[in-house]
Amino acid sequence: MTVELRPVTKDDFRAVIKLEVAPDQSGFVAPNVVGIAETHIYPDAEPRAVYADGELVGFVLLHPGDNPGEHVLVRLMIDHRFQGRGLGRQALEAAVAFAASEHGAHTVRLSFVPSNDRARGLYLSAGFAETGEIDDGEIVMARKITGD
Repeated sequence: MTVELRPVTKDDFRAVIKLEVAPDQSGFVAPNVVGIAETHIYPDAEPRAVYADGELVGFVLLHPGDNPGEHVLVRLMIDHRFQGRGLGRQALEAAVAFAASEHGAHTVRLSFVPSNDRARGLYLSAGFAETGEIDDGEIVMARKITGD
């Protein structure tokens, strides 16, 4: 499947906010409507719908980091109906590529709830490393992308 990130528009807004993770994952990621609402508070934030072969499957939210050359992946979710197909990894790689190509980022940071072993495994296998930082109770990871 080909995964791409598209801006959230009035045409897919309602579909994006209806996407949900599995019930046992609900404590790990805020609802998509919260991510979209945050873009009004943080105007540099960039909500993106995740499409796989033209079908809406997930949502990511990116934001410039506090340091030059950094971008933060604030949210990453794949709807429960599409999980288990490698789309999370593809969406993660698309977000990293977006940060590098559109913003010249050399580092992507993210954080996750410590009990989310599945996310930890995904991020470690994708080249992210724990920074030793804790942000609002979440473990922070980073990946250098210069030269990827």
